[in-house]
Amino acid sequence: MSSRSLIPRIAAVEATSPLATALDERTSILDLSELSHHAVIHPDDPGGLSLGLRVALATRVAATNEDGPLTEHYRAVLDIAADVPPEVRELMDPGHQPASEAGAWLIAVVAHADRLTSVPETSTATTIEALQAAGVDDADIVRLTQLIGFVTYQVRVIAGLRLISE
Repeated sequence: MSSRSLIPRIAAVEATSPLATALDERTSILDLSELSHHAVIHPDDPGGLSLGLRVALATRVAATNEDGPLTEHYRAVLDIAADVPPEVRELMDPGHQPASEAGAWLIAVVAHADRLTSVPETSTATTIEALQAAGVDDADIVRLTQLIGFVTYQVRVIAGLRLISE
């Protein structure tokens, strides 16, 4: 199993376990997951979603899903990110909501991230229209949705690997 693969590392898959051997036979899945991780956190075109905001939201999703190791991974990434304003860092905490002074754009982005994390089935055309009304452009709506979807995927795969390891 590749030591660079985040998902098995966070899931604490033992390098000598049968699960690690099985994962070694499926390295393409792990490699694609690594590429996806890079693409959603460090995209070539970040649009309106800064690195700090992306990582804060990824941390928030992991924390909402009560995955301590994944939450700590993203906190560590945010700790080394430069120039992240305190109001963005605070978004790592799922209990923190941006103040009205933060602006409609950020409030809408965080609300959408929370919705997709906790009750994705309630996302409708109306919720997308609310994002657009708050000034979030369509490309950033897609970027945000990809980010939240990917971190949710990580949480689920990691949970599955942990269950298999037990």
